[in-house]
This record gives sequence, structure tokens and C-alpha cells, in this order.
Amino acid sequence: MIRQSIAADPRWFQVIFQAFFLGYGLLFLHWNADWPHYIASIGGCLVFNYITETIRRKRFAALRGDAGWKSWGLSVLISALSLCLLLKTNHVYTSLLAALLTVSSKYLFRWGRKHLFNPSAFGIAVTLLISGDAWLSPGQWGNGVVLFFLVLTLGTIVVTRVQKLDSSLAFLFTFGGLLYWRQVLVLGWPSDYFWHSVSSGSLLLFTFFMITDPKTSPDHPLSRVLWAMGIAVVAFYLSAFRWMYNTPIWMLVAAAPLVPVLNRIFRARRFEWHIRGVGKKFAALAVLMAMITNETMAFCGFYVSKADGTLKNKTSQVILVRDGNRNTVTMYNDFDGDIKDFAMVVPVPVVLKKSDIKVVGQDIFGKLNEYSQPRLVEYYDENPCALREVYLRGLASGVAMNDVVVIGYGSARKRGVTIEAQYIVGEYDILILSAKESSGLQTWLTENGYKLPAGADEVLEPYIRSNMKFFVVKVNEEEKKKLPGNFLRPIQISFESPKFMLPIRLGMANAEGDQDMIIYAFSKTGRIECTNYPTVSLPTGKNVPLFVQNNFANFYANLFQYQWFGAGKSVAMLEYAWDVSPSNYVKCDPCVAAAPSTRDLVQAGVWWVGSSRKGSEDPGNEDADHPARVYFTRLHVRYNRKAFPQDLFFQETANTGTFQARYVITHPATGQFNCEAGKKYLEELKERRKDELKMLTYLTGKGYNDWDLVVRAEEEKFIPAADSYAAAAVAVAKERPGGGGMVIAGIGLLGLFSAIGLGIRRIRQA
Repeated sequence: MIRQSIAADPRWFQVIFQAFFLGYGLLFLHWNADWPHYIASIGGCLVFNYITETIRRKRFAALRGDAGWKSWGLSVLISALSLCLLLKTNHVYTSLLAALLTVSSKYLFRWGRKHLFNPSAFGIAVTLLISGDAWLSPGQWGNGVVLFFLVLTLGTIVVTRVQKLDSSLAFLFTFGGLLYWRQVLVLGWPSDYFWHSVSSGSLLLFTFFMITDPKTSPDHPLSRVLWAMGIAVVAFYLSAFRWMYNTPIWMLVAAAPLVPVLNRIFRARRFEWHIRGVGKKFAALAVLMAMITNETMAFCGFYVSKADGTLKNKTSQVILVRDGNRNTVTMYNDFDGDIKDFAMVVPVPVVLKKSDIKVVGQDIFGKLNEYSQPRLVEYYDENPCALREVYLRGLASGVAMNDVVVIGYGSARKRGVTIEAQYIVGEYDILILSAKESSGLQTWLTENGYKLPAGADEVLEPYIRSNMKFFVVKVNEEEKKKLPGNFLRPIQISFESPKFMLPIRLGMANAEGDQDMIIYAFSKTGRIECTNYPTVSLPTGKNVPLFVQNNFANFYANLFQYQWFGAGKSVAMLEYAWDVSPSNYVKCDPCVAAAPSTRDLVQAGVWWVGSSRKGSEDPGNEDADHPARVYFTRLHVRYNRKAFPQDLFFQETANTGTFQARYVITHPATGQFNCEAGKKYLEELKERRKDELKMLTYLTGKGYNDWDLVVRAEEEKFIPAADSYAAAAVAVAKERPGGGGMVIAGIGLLGLFSAIGLGIRRIRQA
């Protein structure tokens, strides 16, 4: 009798797929490769586990045989890879701490012959709680890798036939069902809003690789289902109503003590659960088909206007300040037209007091933009035949951040709308409105002479059902006459709320095509990043051709568009991140403008840098016991209705790494090159210019012939024609384009399937 079985240890499949996910994130999701963290996590877990096993066995742990590597190293390797995939740290010692906690949890917290906590979940949770130097990035996986995750995950389940699919499906359907109930049935969001939530790569990774850990999940199928459903219910509540992030991981740790209790109530043989036949495969196909169906399927204010409603918002600038639950939002107003015809409607989570609203100087946006915008760096080569001084200069990108159109509302008359508050602040009349349904708010605006754009009801209704208020701003003409100029000052609002978001879907109701938003975000702890979309760092520090200098703004516009498209569009692009605390003297490299002063930061809403107590307006009064750390993050979001089905949600992180989008040009040396070193320099210059042209194509998708080629004649006159950019372009064109990426991907897939194939063998049994 012959039967076919899987001889390879099922844990090897998990190792293979986790490594594959890590490679996928680095190669295709534009992760920043944190090799010190990966090495410390994997190496730390293996070393700590080996030492612990040696102490436990009272002899050196073996590396081979039944009591060797497979008995003590394979499981901890899975935990180490989970740390690589999920946890992020600023320092190696924090990664080692997480590794130590992960390993120690297996030996310190045990019940019977099983460890109590999922090791990697425990290590992550405790590191987050005690270090202040680690964070999770739930948006790093994006939402466009659903099929990738499911095909590989379900393939693992079918091949190994040991994963606890009942736990996965119980959690996923419970959590997803509650999300659908809340987002679609209760709040009225369209279905793509729900699909964006449930197709998160972070959610799927947890569903198929963490909650199914056989060492820390209940033994009986029924208890596993109840346990997974309980985790899903509480995780949903904390995320939907308490605005907490990464709740499944927190709940996995919190629910671990219930496993021994469930095992006592529901008796079952340890690790004996199997689903044979077609039931398991049909369950897998059900999830897969659901996700396949999904794959085939503005600004933070909403603008209404007089007459035909044709005014559109294009590019917006917003300042966000976050500390705990305290939020300060400053909105930039820049428009052309009669100010009496303009107003703005912005959803806010609470009824604002008059003291929560103020106007600030318009110049703060110009200062933040000029200081943090992408920059060009110049270097000058030395003539090896005659020494020359080297210097460096930074250039601002010149990307205009204007075209923000602010339009308005009419008289305040009740019609299914409650006027919660009414103020005059600066040159603005301000109302805080609430409504019971979108038709009531639409009626109120329409009766006051304002025509809403098509699709307004779709975006208004969910905010009303979420009990959001509406911050309505109109220009007070009498107050405006007292002020010089024909511009409107930015409006700044402050409020307490756990919600850290920008409701961009409102702006899409009256916008055509793509819109751009520049977000200047400040926090005490570190970078600000999106939680429901990937935050992607733009390529930086790249050497580009000299002629880019003549139109750097056009170069950067092409670069951003090309990189945004390549990253999948549904991303927030990081352009700058730095510690701009007054006590930090190095805030950029190079600096293209003066760093924001303490007064600038206070004007932007960073209240803690210049105050000894909350609410103080004295920029010179700092509390020595309250360090004035300020981390500045600049995000550039290009959004549209299809790529951004949800509003922007953010989180503060502990990431204190510095970043700036900078690009480098190098001027050639001038003079004669008749010495040996000069001839060698010209050969190096030729190769460098070829590399610069290749980099230009990599960054922008455009080649040499797509650019206006203007270089300084006095520089190029010393360079032979054979070493010019034109000659370099011809040489690059003759080179066959490499297919290295496809080769690597093909080898990776071949190796993956080979590993699976080698794990299957025939065993003859009498």
C-alpha cells in the first residue's frame, strides 16, 4: 500500500512564506531595508534560545539530530521573522530587547507542556509598552496585495494540512462582519470603504500566521472558534469605538490566559485536529473568491458655492499637531475671487468653543514649505591637475503650493440642522452645525443659495451618522475691511479627540481628477505616518544629470508622479522628517531655508515648545521638566476617489529617523586635463554620466531626449565630446536593458516550489 504524505516539518513552510513576505515588502512595497533590525531580531532570538536551551538541558544544545536544530531553533526562527515583519525600532538594542522578551516568554510563562503567550506577539507588546523606542506600521502592507497573501497562505494550508483554518476563518469572518455592520450598514460608507479595511495586509498576516499558532491556541475546534471570535469582537470594539491601532495583536496577548481555561472545559487531544476531504479546500476557496471579487470591483473640507458650484479645490496645505488626544489643525486659504462668495465646510468630532478657534499668519505655510521641500544639492569636482575649492549649495524645489479655492455658505437658517455654536473670529463668521441626516444639511445649504456638487449625499451621510459636527466658515465683510490686503488668513482649530484623521473624502465630492495635499505634521514622539495607507519614502540622495538644475521643479514633478504611480497610488509620500526641537541645532542637510523658530512652531500650533503649562502663549517660557521635543514630518498625498476609498488616518510613532528628499548634481572640473590623473578623471566622468542618466530614468521614467538640455557652456567647454551627456546617452541606449529583477523573482519562485516539492515524498508501508 502506498500513501503520499508531507515529510517536511510544517514549520519550514511558514519560514519560507515569512521570508517571502519580507522579500516582497522590500522589493515591491518600497520598505526601507532595516538590516540591523533584521539581523538583531533573527540572531538575537536564535542566540538567546540556544543559551536558554543549553541552561535547561545542562549541556550544550545539539545542532543535529532529533534533539538538535529542529527541536529548539525552528520555532524561534518563525518568531524572529514575525519581529522582522511587524516590529520597527530606532536602535539595535531595542530589537535585541524584543528578541529577549520573545524567547523568555516561551520559558517563563507555561501551562502544562505549552507556552502561554504567542512569543512574537508578547515580545512586540511588551517592547512597545516599556521601551518608547518601537512601533508598528499597520499601513505598511497596503491593500493591493490581497491575492498575494491569500494564495500563498491558503496554499500553505492545503500543502501542510496542519494550520488551524477554523481559527483563521472564525476571526476573519467575525471581524470582517462587524466591520461591514459598522461601516456599511450603520455609517453608510460605500462598499469600497469596507473592502479597504478588510483587505489590509496586516490583518491577513495576523489572521493566517499569528492567531493560528498551535502552541498558544486552544486544542478543541469549538474552543478555538469561540476564542478567535472573542478576540475579533474586542479588537473590533477597541479599533472602531476607542480608535486604537493594532488591536488584534494586543488582544492576542490579553486572551492568552483563557487558553488553559478553554482546554479544561473543552477536552481534546493535543494537535490532533485535521480537516480532510474537500471541506477545507472549499472554505479556503470561499475566502479567496471573496477577495477576487473585491479586486475586480481633498481636501479635509467640503466646498459648496454660489451659482453653479463649479469652483474646485486643487492643492491643499494643512498643519497637523498631535499630542495624546489633543489635535490642532491649521488650514491654508488661498483663492482668487470675491470673498463674499466663499466659505468652507469641515467635519470636526466635537463642538468647538470660541477659544478653540483662531486665525494665524499666512506666512507660516510659506516658511514650512520652503524649509521642508525637496532640494537639490550641488557639488563641484576638483581638477586633479589643479586643486579647486569644493562647496555645497541647496536649492528649493520651487513647487508652488497654491490654487486652494475656498468657497462658501449663506445665511444661517434652521432646516433639519442644529446650530450648535456661532462665533466671529478674525475676519470669519463661524457656525458649528449638526444634522440628523444628509438631506437636512443639503436642504439647509441649498435654501441658503448654495448648489452642492453631485455625490454630496454619499459623503455627507457617513459623517452625520458618525456624530461629526460641521465647521462652517464664511467671510465677515465688515471685519475683513479692517484688515490690509485681499487674502484670508489661515484658520486654526484645536480639540480633544482620539480620532487622528483628515476627512479627504469630502473634498473629492467636488474635485476632478487627482488632488494634492501637503501635510506638515508635528508630534513629541517621532514621525507621523498613515495607518490605513502605506507611508513610502521617496528615493533620496540620488545623483542626477547636471541639466536637472535648469528645471528642478519639472524634474521633481515628474519624479513624484512616476514614483507615486509605481507605488500603487494609494500611498502617502514622505518628503521630510527631522527633529526640529529648538535645542537641536542640526535640522537638515543641507538647509535650503531657515529652520522654523520657536515662534513659528507656536504659531503652527505646537503649544508645548513655548509653554510651561498647557495653553500658555509665551514662546519664551519653557519648562525644564517638559522637554520641548518637536518632530516634523512632511507628507505629500496625491489622492482620488478610486485610489483613496477612506479618509486619511494617522498615528504618532517612535520613529526618530531623519529624512529629506534630496538630489545631487555634480559640476565637472574645469581647466586642462593633460596630466595622467586628468585623463583618468575623464574616464570616470564618462561612467558617472551614464549612471546619472540611468538614475534619471529610474526616478522619472523619462530618458535623455525628454528633457531640455541646458548646461553651463563655460563648464562643458573643457569636457571632450566623447564625455558629454549626449555621448553617454548613446552609450546607455546601446546597453540592453537588464532583466535582473525578473530573474531574481523567477529564481525565488523556483526555489520556493522546489522546497515544497522536496518536502513531499512517498513512503511505502506494508
